[in-house]
Amino acid sequence: MLTPRSGRPVQKIPRDGYLYLDVARRLRRRVEKGSYPPGSKLPSLADLCAEFDVSAITVRNALRELMQERLVVGHQGLGVFVKARAKIHRVLAGNSQRSIGEEIARAGYAARIEELSYLAIKADAELAEQLRVRSGARLFRHEKLTFADDEPVALHTVTMVPSLARKLRDDLGRYFLFPLLVEHGIATASMRCEFRAIGLGEREARLMELPPGYPMLQVRYTPIKADGAPALSGITIARSDRFSFEVDLPQKTIG
Repeated sequence: MLTPRSGRPVQKIPRDGYLYLDVARRLRRRVEKGSYPPGSKLPSLADLCAEFDVSAITVRNALRELMQERLVVGHQGLGVFVKARAKIHRVLAGNSQRSIGEEIARAGYAARIEELSYLAIKADAELAEQLRVRSGARLFRHEKLTFADDEPVALHTVTMVPSLARKLRDDLGRYFLFPLLVEHGIATASMRCEFRAIGLGEREARLMELPPGYPMLQVRYTPIKADGAPALSGITIARSDRFSFEVDLPQKTIG
């Protein structure tokens, strides 16, 4: 393999088709994999020409392609930088009607849902205690992914008693949870939340398109109805680099 003066190996680009699209594809892949993290500066024009063994015009066209995709931004006299990603600011409150989809949109991304599974399960000891049912009772578990601009950013699991599952089943794969509860007249007075840092397991890593062990934020939550009964049990695994969480506490709990 040839090595330019910079000391880095030359990455040979196929000579068929448009060269700049090949360069753009490889640079895009590096950004997506985090080799060039948000806010970082790309190598200079000369270094990219040497690395890919192409002309300056080809590199400029490749960078223009990525700028049109809003993946990178150029600053005159400074260079080209990976565009910083806005954080998705998630607010958790006892009677919140704000969905994660609305907060993704507020951060400037397009939100969508992909349903993964809907299964009947038996309550283990932990779920039995959370939902106030007997151990072994029949429950329903729904799992879905949330995307921001077609990038998976959160994995949601919701476990419900059969009566609630029947009410929500047709809408769970199309709508976000908290507005859906309100629409079906299921008011919540408070919410118990538990936060912890975790590393992605192999299955979750495949779904999130991230390497196993990638650091994530796990939120376990239980909305509580006015009569004190739990509405459901939920777990959200969210990308720690894409989300910030805010918990809205009533005044009497602070101090």
